[in-house]
Amino acid sequence: MFANNLLNHQENKTFIFVENALFVSGICTILENYKMDVKKIDFHQINTFELDETYFICYVKNEEMEKKSQLVKLRNRKANVIILKNNLDYNEIVRLISIGVNAICLADIDEQYLIQIIKQVQNGHFFLDSRLTNKIIQENNRLIEDSKKRKELDYRSMKNLLTRREIEILQLLAQGYSNIQIGTELFISSKTVKNHVSNIIHKLQVSDRLNAVILAVKNNWITLE
Repeated sequence: MFANNLLNHQENKTFIFVENALFVSGICTILENYKMDVKKIDFHQINTFELDETYFICYVKNEEMEKKSQLVKLRNRKANVIILKNNLDYNEIVRLISIGVNAICLADIDEQYLIQIIKQVQNGHFFLDSRLTNKIIQENNRLIEDSKKRKELDYRSMKNLLTRREIEILQLLAQGYSNIQIGTELFISSKTVKNHVSNIIHKLQVSDRLNAVILAVKNNWITLE
């Protein structure tokens, strides 16, 4: 019973990591004004069992946010971690989310916004600053557009060089298919496949099937996906 109570007590803890050392005391004062059970601590104190409060404010350097968030989550997966930073890029946000951080927010927030974050986290919700949400949406849109561009293959140039059947075979060669496997896939004999491969190599003016695939990928005719 005691062990279960201790575990539950630890699970309810919320650690607020602040990049600005000067903000730590101010955040403590705000939470105290809202009658919250809060304490200002150094990071090394997190590894102790003498943490009776529910909320802990901790100054953490910019470059140490990810590592220390991960340490808290490894020690107790159900503990809450709230990140307050001056700036975050897309990749950093993704890494923090994968670690299991419960809230990610830019540091320039007011009192009401801070309380809103804490309440959402305590209710089991993930919180992401709306300003960071826009950044993620923009980056995701860029990645989607890049992906579309990669998939827009230059079929016209390839069709000017190869027949439809030869294009099918070239695409299967790119996937590592043997002549026998290609024959089975396309319901033709391996001898017919061999003739098509020879024609592909001749038309593309390369030395072998590997170089045919390399040339096709380089010219954006096929992908290796």
